[in-house]
Amino acid sequence: MKLAIISDTHFGDPMGTLVSYDSSNKPIVGPKYNVFREAAGKGNRYLILLGDIFDFSITSYSKAYEAGKVFFEQVKRDQIADEMIYIPGNHDADFWHTVEYEVNVIRRINQGKNPRDFRFSVPGFIDVRSNSQTSNDLILPDVTEHDGTGPKYCGLFLDRITEDPSYFNFAYPNVYMVTDNESVLITHGQYFEQYWAFASEWVTKLAPDALEIGDQMDLKEMVGINFPLSQLAGSGIGQAGPFTKVVRKVQRDIKDGQLADITGYLGRLDKEIDKQTQYPWYKQYLEWVTDVISCWARKKILSGLKTVESTRFDEEFIHKKEVQNRVKNFYKASQIEIHRLNQSYPLNIPQPDTIIFGHT
Repeated sequence: MKLAIISDTHFGDPMGTLVSYDSSNKPIVGPKYNVFREAAGKGNRYLILLGDIFDFSITSYSKAYEAGKVFFEQVKRDQIADEMIYIPGNHDADFWHTVEYEVNVIRRINQGKNPRDFRFSVPGFIDVRSNSQTSNDLILPDVTEHDGTGPKYCGLFLDRITEDPSYFNFAYPNVYMVTDNESVLITHGQYFEQYWAFASEWVTKLAPDALEIGDQMDLKEMVGINFPLSQLAGSGIGQAGPFTKVVRKVQRDIKDGQLADITGYLGRLDKEIDKQTQYPWYKQYLEWVTDVISCWARKKILSGLKTVESTRFDEEFIHKKEVQNRVKNFYKASQIEIHRLNQSYPLNIPQPDTIIFGHT
């Protein structure tokens, strides 16, 4: 089987290079597309889209989708792959949420049925071992196959992004691929970074008994617990009307070390806090305490922002101790999923010895 993997294209980001914009701000095939085409080659069975393909965190759905359409139309014309395997990341996590809504809510209501709970984790499996008992093709073990001669899965909302339909298979957050020589875990990698794993890390510290999840969190639990913050930063801010532009500029200013506007915002916040914390004359010491704390917090925030490092292009990211600990936790959660799959289906997936991830 021949396949190609690509991640972090961030369609909708004006700094993208696979899709760029002409003088009228219309998306066009970007200057680096030919490099991608040469690297990916033609006639792949699958093109694995390893997350952050669209960027809903910084722009509207319409703009991101419009840019992605240009790319996938060209991929279709160039016959890069028969089908796509889409593993959403953090900036396009809402595509996974959309799959969940379409399959578990919208379709079932249309059929007169009750909605069912989100699955959170739906693994994919590719077995290309020479003694494979499967079809040497993608398997979504927990998904019902289509009848007929077309694709086994697909048929969801994204297929019509191209005029002549493309075929998108969705898995989340992992695809497992096994060859004669190795067992590979393929994932975007957002749960290796603090923000995207924040909820699952801290809830287990603060309310372990209340969660009732046992000694080791599995992937379904990890994805579910991190869902609220994922949706907030993954798409909520990007769809916040005029506020999106403010957040986008703040992000850019932090990366560029330009903190003048942010300093102004924090100064206004300080004034608002001061207005909301008025004390009578005999409790003026509390006014002083509040002012000291507010001033300290403002300086602390600005000092912290000056040292922020972007995960993207950070070659040291995976070598940081806290990141390695998150990788271990994610790997353990994936082991639980693999064990369940092997018990429920005749897949015989070995424990992964290789991880392929994007995000950085």
